[in-house]
Amino acid sequence: MKNGIDPSHGVRQARLLLIDDSPDDLRLLTELSLRNGWLVTVARDGREGLNKARLSPFDLILLDVRMPGLDGFAVCRLLKADAYCQDVPVIFLSSAGDQSSRITGLKLGAEDFIVKSYANEEEIVIRIAIQLRRRHNALPKQPSLLVGSEGKPGATLRIAAERLMLQSVEHPVQMAMIAKQLGASEKKLNEVFLAAYGVSASNWYREQRMNIALDLLKSSSIPVGDIAEHLGYSTGQNFATAFRERFGRTPREVRLGVGKHGAADEDG
Repeated sequence: MKNGIDPSHGVRQARLLLIDDSPDDLRLLTELSLRNGWLVTVARDGREGLNKARLSPFDLILLDVRMPGLDGFAVCRLLKADAYCQDVPVIFLSSAGDQSSRITGLKLGAEDFIVKSYANEEEIVIRIAIQLRRRHNALPKQPSLLVGSEGKPGATLRIAAERLMLQSVEHPVQMAMIAKQLGASEKKLNEVFLAAYGVSASNWYREQRMNIALDLLKSSSIPVGDIAEHLGYSTGQNFATAFRERFGRTPREVRLGVGKHGAADEDG
């Protein structure tokens, strides 16, 4: 805080993805972000950045333009074409301050462009905070737990619980902890899930994690091991076993488009 003003504009605990191949720039941006209360995930090239953006929800992506292999412009095109990532604001980072690069970045859908002199850290913080504030204001607000938004008792409790669970697929949580965060009992939490879906909260959570895995296997080239780790499985084998029990196929068979009886899927 400087002169009694919070430079982050009060937007704390936001999740930032930093994609840059420069260790020095990553270190500087990470330290700056952490000082302002923002949570940081780092990717050291474009392909790693795409995979991490697809695996977890972020509030903002800081993206270097000049990287070997997949450069920042290519990454931005792919992000904006992905239904899961397209609404996440992107700020380009570049040591080149030429007008054509800025125009290209903005045409691709980036919200801002920061030249990599980093001489004025306060300006960088404010530029980031502006985009975080815009995103925060655009997102739907968490509903009150007192009134069910679907007109049914407990509906809003269930919706809030679902949001918490889906934010925690990387580090699976206990239902007792979810209930406590929402000021409810675990028994009440199970009651609202049973009423809505006919299954307990933990079984609903397990099914969502499996569906996320299935979607990632079909719609991305993210390695199976990375998907397993993202979903909180200690080993790839544990993940493969759970996946096969649920879908009757291994993750590899789904990736190759092999059906339950060994034949290729019609859409594969």
